[in-house]
Amino acid sequence: MRKRTIIIALILLCSVPSFAQQYLSGSVIYEETTRLDIKIEGEMAAMIKDLPKEKKSEMILWFSPHASLYDKYVNEDESTVGGGYWVAEGNMKMVVAEPLNKVFVDLEKKEMIEQREFMTRMFLILGDLPDKEWKITGQQEMILDNPCIKATNTDTSGVVTSIWFTPAISIPAGPGKYCNMPGLVLKVDIDDGKRILEARSISFDDPGKEVFEKPTKGKKVSRDEFNAIVAEKMKEMGVEAGNPGGGAVVIQIRK
Repeated sequence: MRKRTIIIALILLCSVPSFAQQYLSGSVIYEETTRLDIKIEGEMAAMIKDLPKEKKSEMILWFSPHASLYDKYVNEDESTVGGGYWVAEGNMKMVVAEPLNKVFVDLEKKEMIEQREFMTRMFLILGDLPDKEWKITGQQEMILDNPCIKATNTDTSGVVTSIWFTPAISIPAGPGKYCNMPGLVLKVDIDDGKRILEARSISFDDPGKEVFEKPTKGKKVSRDEFNAIVAEKMKEMGVEAGNPGGGAVVIQIRK
């Protein structure tokens, strides 16, 4: 199976035009969409029909041959409250404050630094890039006029993550930890659409070295330590931690 996967990948890569190497640095703006699974008990249950079913936000990926930084995208032309983002369902709109999360990746050393806010506490998660085995499916999709190849991974809990990368932009970067592929990752689908990250625009303007500043805020922990902290806190709250990497956001409101 592994040999067949490698052969498929090589065939697809060979079909990409030779100009792929010209793209060295730039940025990508992604739209992140996360489903909201809202559970309300008691008299407040009647209001659930008016609550939004998903949240949306915009992120930016700065990339170069050596490093990438995935951070909140700030559009100066739009009015925002506290750097938040809009959540909409029908005629209802809300502004939700976003955590100061960002991910720095050293593409050469395969190391990642993630600044992550959890329960008002800031953590700095240090470690190597996640070691995932991606299966090349052979399926292709055009994203922003770039031919992309689909690859999938199934974790130990059965959650399937699909990514689409384009060898036409030969930088192994992507949104956060979704990188280290033979081309720029332009789309990620986690758990059958419960969380989707998709590129909306690409620029090849050189962002400059000063953009790639490593996150420094928060308590330094390993990935396993952070996951243990999340699991413990969720257990205290009576909520199953689920998949720390993404998926639907579960909101429980009890009387």
